[in-house]
Amino acid sequence: MEIDLKPLEFPAIQRLLERRTRTPYGADAARALEPAPSLAVARSLQHAVTAARQGLEAGTLPELGSLPDVRPALRQAGLPGAVLSTQAMHKLQVIMHEGAHLARALAAMPTLYPRDLRELEPPEDLQTRLQGALHPGGALREDASPRLEALHAERTRLRGEVEQVVRARLETLGTSPGARRFQWHQERAVLSLPVDRVVEVKGVRRGATANGRDQIIEPIEAVPLNNQLDSANDGINLEQQRLLRELTDAVRERVPELERVIGAITWIDLAVAAGRLSRQMNAHAPALHETPGVCLREAYHPLLLLQFADGQGPQPVPLSLELTPERPLLLITGPNTGGKTVALKTLGLLVTMAWCGLHIPAEGDCTIGGFDRVMVDVGDHQSLLHHLSTFAGHVEVLKRVLDQATARSLILLDELGTGTDPDEGAALAMAMLDELRARGVCGIVNTHLPPLKDYAARMPGILNASMQFDAVRLAPTYRLVAGEPGISFGLTIAERNGLPPPLIARAREHLAALPTRRADPKANPQGGPRSPAGARQGP
Repeated sequence: MEIDLKPLEFPAIQRLLERRTRTPYGADAARALEPAPSLAVARSLQHAVTAARQGLEAGTLPELGSLPDVRPALRQAGLPGAVLSTQAMHKLQVIMHEGAHLARALAAMPTLYPRDLRELEPPEDLQTRLQGALHPGGALREDASPRLEALHAERTRLRGEVEQVVRARLETLGTSPGARRFQWHQERAVLSLPVDRVVEVKGVRRGATANGRDQIIEPIEAVPLNNQLDSANDGINLEQQRLLRELTDAVRERVPELERVIGAITWIDLAVAAGRLSRQMNAHAPALHETPGVCLREAYHPLLLLQFADGQGPQPVPLSLELTPERPLLLITGPNTGGKTVALKTLGLLVTMAWCGLHIPAEGDCTIGGFDRVMVDVGDHQSLLHHLSTFAGHVEVLKRVLDQATARSLILLDELGTGTDPDEGAALAMAMLDELRARGVCGIVNTHLPPLKDYAARMPGILNASMQFDAVRLAPTYRLVAGEPGISFGLTIAERNGLPPPLIARAREHLAALPTRRADPKANPQGGPRSPAGARQGP
């Protein structure tokens, strides 16, 4: 499904999910979330979200731990001649341990991960190999191989012998302890002496101390043992590198299984994050069908609902509407600030969320059909940079709709026909609606143009609708009323928002004198509510 995600504010949903994930894998999946490629995949994630929601409410859902990102290590392991660090291998151990833990914990929740839970089980041979080679903190064990164990034992013996030799030489100097000191310098046993005492020790000068006051000298009798110690250290380094290459080869052989573990953890983290979001919105899973169409029953715009829950906005008004093969198009009219654009965005956003496998906030049962694309035209397309007027910008979108829209498409067009002469705009909008009706396209079209209301009342496949306006309070209710065309209430709203009453009065006189108004006995120059004749009532 192709969707214009940005105009629908879907990136905000992605960010909400990302903040509720626990792993870098789930966070990346949330940022990249898009509609599923098939109904089966969408339903599979939907069932996982439902299972996560139930587990959260029952307190039986296992908590994902803080997991490192091992994807760079796996990419590196795939390179010829690459050698992973012990830190990278320790991160792999953490991931494998978490996978095994989840596999056991989710045995009673099979729908949370729709594939075989054994995919979470780590490669047993690799896990055993790493456990035998690494300390719990990640450092390489001294007994990771017989040779390494023997070299560490040799180094321990040599360090003890050479330290004994150097300390014995130190005791012969007969000075106070503060004037001389034993230390290790680059893994060699040495003495630190004041400059005026260096001549008393025969040996190799190795430089000065950090403060520059003392000299570092290696007694001559310690040189052979220090050389042997260097050889032992070189041997340890070589054996450690050999072991790391061997362990990296073992990881390389198991990359596919490790990637499956990561894929399963990603799915689970995303599903649990979506379960948290569902619980916060009190949402539920809509029914998904292949056939294009939509039925919303008291559904909410999720972002407005969450703002209200956080105390940052008013309580949103739920939206109910239905698009069917027999009546696939809804023409919404009504005043500015009345909620037409919110209704349009709510539909597009909920369809997108549903096909991503997410729950949607609604009081009643909802059905979301299958669409090949969702095309959106919202906002002002005026661009000085590209020399586009508002009208030209809308035309560009309409061209794309004509090129791509089919009976499996959902179109959401805000203010169709605006930006030019109203009569020409209305004529163009009618022709566009003719084409959309002929193709069986589903969607919502918002407009202020009066001729379109009569057009919709006459044409099969299109239903007039309006955003309700409270004529007593002179305020919008933001509730969609199907079957009734709306009135713009432009002058009423302008007066309510502070324009001088004398100016509004003159505007009403001009409105009454317009040719279209003189010809229409039902016109209401006072700005009060009146339903045009011919409007169909009911859905």
